[in-house]
Amino acid sequence: MIYKGFEENKGLLAGRRLFLVCRGSFNRLDIAGFINSLEPVRFSGFTPNPKLEEVMAGVDAFRASGCDTILAVGGGSPIDVAKCIKHYSGSDAPIIAVPTTSGTGSESTHFAVVYENGNKLSVAAPELLPEIAILEPSTLKNVPEYTRKATMLDALCHAIESHWAKKATDESRRYAEAAIRLILENKDAYLANEEAGNAGMMEAANLAGQAINITTTTAAHAMCYKITSLYGFQHGHAAAICLPEVWSHIDAAPGITRDEFVSLIGELGMEYPVSENAEADIEVLAGSVNVQRLSNSPVPFDHDQLAEMYRNIVRQK
Repeated sequence: MIYKGFEENKGLLAGRRLFLVCRGSFNRLDIAGFINSLEPVRFSGFTPNPKLEEVMAGVDAFRASGCDTILAVGGGSPIDVAKCIKHYSGSDAPIIAVPTTSGTGSESTHFAVVYENGNKLSVAAPELLPEIAILEPSTLKNVPEYTRKATMLDALCHAIESHWAKKATDESRRYAEAAIRLILENKDAYLANEEAGNAGMMEAANLAGQAINITTTTAAHAMCYKITSLYGFQHGHAAAICLPEVWSHIDAAPGITRDEFVSLIGELGMEYPVSENAEADIEVLAGSVNVQRLSNSPVPFDHDQLAEMYRNIVRQK
């Protein structure tokens, strides 16, 4: 169930023994005081791209805690860690998710990402869909500008990719189209950190999450993961610079055109990676692409096509 507004829904947390999964920025949130008053057991021992060994430390902490509910407060990483703790502990504890970015939509999906020996490991199961998601726009007040832009682009990429995905349904397309419309309507107010814009963008990200929960993502997301680790770009930034290259092979305009999307990247000042050895990087990138996600794209891509798309993304220093 998805609830809007923390104040009117904080009763959902009462009476539970909470295992709180969050990052260090949690205490700066307006909602932190109330959550801390419930005396949760807190776990913050993980990095932004969480490692499997960090998750397993969380599993040990959860099992020792005696808690009956996992509360995830944060962006995609804390929510993914919470899901993985449930998965690897074999617990039937419910997950309550309170997102603090408007990008991943992880509060409305049944999958998570964790890294093992530097490689992305996808975890998916129906029981990983949080039972409750609380959308509280005040959590976006302190989001840094770059993260604000990157997460918005992540939500937009989710919606666009879901719309053209081979697994798309009438339901997923309704979610995707509504998400795109809300992103474009709220973009300026959101970037200005206005309350109404934050609320609209948070709802948009959630709708985009519901769309990819049905369809999963496609080639642009498959291409972006190694860019994130190789150049230090945030996930949404990496996905956004890959998407136009994929889009040039696909005939689709789901509420926004390719040219409008490219213009948005420029308007936001999102740069492209620059490398001293671009050709070597391109081979690494092309070899890193997740074949499973490629299979969900309406157009197939081989290694040479991927390399050519990366060649249009990576600039030689």
